[in-house]
Amino acid sequence: MTAEQIQISLFLEIREKMLPYMSLADSIADLLDISNDSAYRRIRGEKPVTLEELQILAAHYNISIDRLFNLNDKAFLFQGYLTDENYDSEQWLISLNKIVQQIKLQQNPHIYYLAKDIPLVYPLQFPVLAAFKDFSRRKSLLSPDRTRRVKFSVSAVNPSSSVTVTQIVKTYNSIPSTEIWSSECLNSIIKQIQFYHYTDQLSSVDDLRSLYDSIEIMITHLENQAESGVKYTFGEKPGSEAAGYHLYHNELFIGEDTILADLGNSKITFLNHSFINYLTTVDESFCSYTFKAIKNIIARSTPISWAGEKERRIFLMA
Repeated sequence: MTAEQIQISLFLEIREKMLPYMSLADSIADLLDISNDSAYRRIRGEKPVTLEELQILAAHYNISIDRLFNLNDKAFLFQGYLTDENYDSEQWLISLNKIVQQIKLQQNPHIYYLAKDIPLVYPLQFPVLAAFKDFSRRKSLLSPDRTRRVKFSVSAVNPSSSVTVTQIVKTYNSIPSTEIWSSECLNSIIKQIQFYHYTDQLSSVDDLRSLYDSIEIMITHLENQAESGVKYTFGEKPGSEAAGYHLYHNELFIGEDTILADLGNSKITFLNHSFINYLTTVDESFCSYTFKAIKNIIARSTPISWAGEKERRIFLMA
């Protein structure tokens, strides 16, 4: 491609990343601190962007320069935040909330969730499980010196959900989704509970019972949600505009959590790593490959929602 064609392709990709109601020229003008007329001339390829402007645009819109210039068709650009010993649960939730809000703002979004662990939006609806998952994250991220004598106790659990948690659950439940669970999804949290029980990191046997009781309640909610084919918050009833929900069970695939948001004209892929972190990419070729792979896995999976009552009971109640 010529330099002019590459530049036009650059702005076409930027346009795809923007919300439908946003003005491309206005956004470019504000970002580069230029006039709207200058922005239009760059968008049409009449005036070349400088290297400095290209750097600003690529960084702001998460665009791979290698891919744009076709320098390396095997390179993919990811971004993400690495959580360390400065882990703060509320800040982590705020970051998660930003992601689901971004997806919700797109036209006709659909979430595909290839799960190794229980999708985190479900434990968030049950204070005891939410607190336990946070306890587990702290144990994994913080130094042993800071957590050695810390034990999990239900008595310390705040029964009310934070505003951020409520927003995450409400927004996620308003986006149609397809979830593919492996057999390890439910086993993983049970194994975590057993580990902390065997290593004397639960305050009492009552804490162990409360955790198992919460899991049983969550499973019942998931079974009801899968049967209805729509998503809704625990303790509420599905509304007339409830988002569609499709649950599948795959017996063979066990990988890391992979989430793909299909936004129609574009896609976003989220890859889980290091237990708590996610890498994000909007690379077209990578997202298309991931989408195709997920579709292939769905074709080889057992439907649990809607008509799969026998399979649903076997999978969730086993």
